[in-house]
This record gives sequence, C-alpha cells and structure tokens, in this order.
Amino acid sequence: MSSSWRDVPMPPAVARLPRNSAGRPVPGNIAWYEADDDGAILVTRDDELGGHVTCPCTPGRGTPRFGEQCPMQQRLLMRQRRCGLCTQAITPLAQLVFVGESDAAYYLEPPLHPLCAAYALKVCPVLHAAGESIEVALTTSYTLAEDRITGVSADGALRRAVFPVGDPAAHHLAVLEFYLAFPHTPERLTAPTWLAQHAPKLLP
Repeated sequence: MSSSWRDVPMPPAVARLPRNSAGRPVPGNIAWYEADDDGAILVTRDDELGGHVTCPCTPGRGTPRFGEQCPMQQRLLMRQRRCGLCTQAITPLAQLVFVGESDAAYYLEPPLHPLCAAYALKVCPVLHAAGESIEVALTTSYTLAEDRITGVSADGALRRAVFPVGDPAAHHLAVLEFYLAFPHTPERLTAPTWLAQHAPKLLP
C-alpha cells in the first residue's frame, strides 16, 4: 500500500463520491449515520419485496460507518449491476470484480469495476492488512439470492436463511436485508497477485 492513500490516483467516478471528515471518498454501499440515529432495524412491507429492511441514511449526510452496508443501497447496486465503490453501472458482459475471502461461494459486497477494485485494494487498510487471505473473483455475470432474517435467538442474535430471488413464501416467512451474489465460473486470484498483474495498467 502507498505511504498515504492520497498518493494513489483516484478514479474520476470515485472522486465525485461524498467524503468523510478526513477527505476519504466513501463507497456507495456504506451506511451513513446522523446524530439522532439509534441503530434500530427498520422494517417495512410491499408487494415487490414482502418484508424488508429499510434505511433512513442519505449519502453525504452525517457520518459514514465504514464496514457497514446500507441495505437499501446494497440491494440497489446488486440488482442494477452497479459498482459498490463508485456506484456507476458495469456494462453488460464487461468484466467485474468481487472482493472477499478465499474460495467464497457468494459475496455480500456489490461487484466492482476493475479500476475501482484496484483503487480499493490499494487504499483500504483492512483489505491491505488481510494480504493473501483476500481474493478477487473475476467474472462477467452473477446470480442473486436473498439473505433474509427469519427470527431472533434467545441471546438476541439474528437468525437468517437464503432464499431464491422473488420466492413468494419468503415474502411472508422472513425479512429481506441483503442480496447475495453468486459469480458465474469466476477466475480467482489472491488480491496481491491480481494487484501486481493489473494495478500498473489500471492506475497510472
């Protein structure tokens, strides 16, 4: 990683994102909190999704909580094939990148443009510290499933289950929070290996 995130060239679409108090661009899937937010899970229901988690946050207003996704933004980016960092569309058949743990069957984070993935891997201290345990999955397409909350255990932990997208039974049985992306026949490389091969061509 560069000695400072400021030393890494910022892609133009990333430069247009809201910033935190230190000037860092905030990825489009990140949740924002205002002073009066109590962190409660807000649930509503409609004919399209059934029960689903909503979020009152507005990108750029309040304080971003890095590492915590806004459920509504996450679902929008996943469904519309938009980049989880810059929020711009990833064109059909273009290569996209998922970033996660080795041999992940699915991803909770939305896909990324290769340029945005290279930038994120360069500047995110968490991803950098994880080193070889972080992997990129390269693909052109993916299938979605629904990650729904089915209940709460005695100790307060949320119970969850995975359902096909649009499963009518799930609308009544559980509350949709996130989508899960299952990449089609991905090519997998460790993040450091992929960066060494591609970052010089992607980041000037």
